[in-house]
Amino acid sequence: MHEASKTCILIVDDRVENIDILTALLGDSFKIKVATNGNKAIQLASSHPQPDLILLDVEMPEMDGYQVCESLKSNPQTSDISVIFLTARAEKNDQKHGFMIGADDYITKPFDPDITRSRIESRLQLITHKKQLTSEIENLKNQSPRFDRDLSEPEISEILSQGETEFAEFKSTLRYHLHAKRNDAKIENQCLKSVAAFLNGNGGYLFVGVDDDGIPLGLNADNFKNDDKLLLHWHNLLRTCMGAETSEFIRSNIVSIKGTPILLIQCSPSSKPVFLSRDGEEHFYVRMGNSTLSLKPSEMLAYVDSHFGSAR
Repeated sequence: MHEASKTCILIVDDRVENIDILTALLGDSFKIKVATNGNKAIQLASSHPQPDLILLDVEMPEMDGYQVCESLKSNPQTSDISVIFLTARAEKNDQKHGFMIGADDYITKPFDPDITRSRIESRLQLITHKKQLTSEIENLKNQSPRFDRDLSEPEISEILSQGETEFAEFKSTLRYHLHAKRNDAKIENQCLKSVAAFLNGNGGYLFVGVDDDGIPLGLNADNFKNDDKLLLHWHNLLRTCMGAETSEFIRSNIVSIKGTPILLIQCSPSSKPVFLSRDGEEHFYVRMGNSTLSLKPSEMLAYVDSHFGSAR
């Protein structure tokens, strides 16, 4: 195994013979660092790369193992490093104190070599599993859409090329029915429903002025005098139908895709349930796959409890 990829273990003990025993026990499978006093142990634990595990003696001059552990756990840079006490202090109160200050295990001397190695390897397996989970979570975060910044034209084009998804929906116009060739409040309702659903879920993008295939059509059909008039009309709709407090979760901008202007609405997940009030009725919408659905009262209560918790 390449040295840089090996798991790193820091052995902390003031007796050289104990260090030699542990080094021989662990063999060549691990990268070993050594400290013969508490100050050196803290220094090595803070250095890069940090050890994955610390085997820590208790009885040492100047700074004992308990003090070293407390210092490591109180420092955010070293608090996540696993600590196993390996000591002759075998009283129950000693062990209890070790666990109370943050140790992951407490092994007493004289120790059985096979059992000790097994306990160390079990701890390292948990550490490796935790690292893998952390890495997977970070990857998921990186793959999730971000709604807190303006998108570039290439980013918008990429989203449009993927078609409608859980995070993206396309609307041909904001208020003009292309087939009936007249203004139709139902078109506005469909846009508002999509926004409410994104706010109640994991966020999303609503593109207005785009056909079902993601091809920009423009905003001319809505016949607003200028972009400011269109945005003012849209913001008034949001404020009237969903409340002014939702504005912090919605970003509405007119953007140009290959010279064609479209309305891009970016919706961050709301911290509280959002209800759409329109035509004297109030509805609760959620995003299910590529569709926007209105939930019945019983379904809505269950969804709000699970998704928003105390924010209900």
